[in-house]
Order: sequence, then structure tokens, then C-alpha cells
Amino acid sequence: MCFWKIDIFCKKEYNTTMELYQHNKIFTVKYCEVDFKDELKPSTTLSYLEEVACSSADELGFGYDYVKPRGVAFMVTNVACEFIRPVRLGENITVRTWPTPPTYVVFGREYQIYSEQNELLLNASSRWCAVEIATGKLVQSKFFDNQDYSTYNPTRALEVAKWKIPVFAMEEGELRFTLTIANSEYDHNMHVNNTRYADYCFNAFTIEELAAKRLKRFAFSYIKQCREGDILRFYRKQTDGVWFVQGYNGANELVVQSEILFG
Repeated sequence: MCFWKIDIFCKKEYNTTMELYQHNKIFTVKYCEVDFKDELKPSTTLSYLEEVACSSADELGFGYDYVKPRGVAFMVTNVACEFIRPVRLGENITVRTWPTPPTYVVFGREYQIYSEQNELLLNASSRWCAVEIATGKLVQSKFFDNQDYSTYNPTRALEVAKWKIPVFAMEEGELRFTLTIANSEYDHNMHVNNTRYADYCFNAFTIEELAAKRLKRFAFSYIKQCREGDILRFYRKQTDGVWFVQGYNGANELVVQSEILFG
């Protein structure tokens, strides 16, 4: 995806051995990026992943300056994150990423977050597609003819057995809230940025509920783009200790799914 950028201090490092390519940035966790427990918010976590992925794509030659003139954009379809421990206010962390060899139209990217003491804090995995902005048509991986995919690192930071999140019927879930999409949710692809859905889905829980829980893992599936004026309704359901949150638009179309596990 062509990411919006967050205003954050960062320092770039990277391994120039393409067979084991990785791209790192160092971030300092700020007050505005943590929740009421002084822990990194899920939405900020995704923002960090966006920022380092964007920088990596620029470095590899298929970033925003490459895709925009060609009328193409990257969009995330799935992301899964697993926390080893919470990331806390004031920590200096290293966010690491690398792309995996793509298939016909699916582009994978892996992530890890490390503490200043080199303690592994998070593993994450994501899937993307490239689309023609004017038509919405999927772009094949061979479109990026400046890439040698055989040099990509196939290592997985997080193994995801199934990307498909189970769907529950609206009447089986509990309606938690309704919201109307406004301009502040937009990114430069003129739709709601994927990080905002993390705030939406976690708003399905109360402060009291979250205070008693430790976030262990979350996954998102992005189904349909949302735009200014859309009215979304969010439902939640718990099954076998796992929470599922779903967002629907005014046409009763599923737009986002999340699967959330607390420790």
C-alpha cells in the first residue's frame, strides 16, 4: 500500500545482502501512541509497520514514487500480529521488515519488533495486493519488472495457518457502536486507512474490559473500502475464548473483520 506517513523520529539501517534482505527503523514510543495502560495501541502498531514497509519499498525501488505515476497502489488485505510482551511508553524499538517472494497477485511482507536490549517483542505477517487505481483491477507481480523476486527472503516471522477469519451473522453478535466515516480517516488513496480499523474494532471493548486483559494477538481482514459518509456498524462475538469483531456498512456489506485473543 502507499502509506500515509507519521511524524516520528526514526533512523534507517539495513542489511545490504539481498539474499537475506531486511530493513530496520528505530522508533521512540510517544505519549500520543499509547493507550491508557501506557502500552502501544494496536493502531499505532500498524502505523509503525506501515512506515517501515513504505521505507523498505522505497529502498527496493517499488515505493510510492514508482507506483503513483503508473496508476497503481498497494493495499493491505490481511495482517496478523502476535505480541510477546507489550511495547511500552518511552521505549526505543527497532521495527524490522522484509518482503517474501510473491505469488501471482499476492505480495507478502513480514515484520518483527525488538527492544533496545534486542528482546523480541512482536512478530507479524501481512498480505497485500497491487491494484490499478482507475479500474480496481489486480496487478500481477510481474508488473514490477525491476524486482528480482528470487533474492527475496522467504522466512516467516509469524506463521498464519489460515488467513480467512470466520464470519458470524449480525444477529449472532452484539452491536457495540455505529460511526460515520469522515475526512480524517482518509489516506492518499482516498479511502479509510487500514490503521483506523484497528481503533474501530478495539472500540468494541470497554476500558474496564481491556484493563483486565493483556493483548496477545490480533488479525484483520480488509474486505471492502470505506469512504466519507459511509455509516459503519460494529458487532462482536466471543467463541472459545477468541473475540471476533465485524464492521458492516449501510448496505449490510461486511467491510472489515478482526480476530482478537487476550492472554
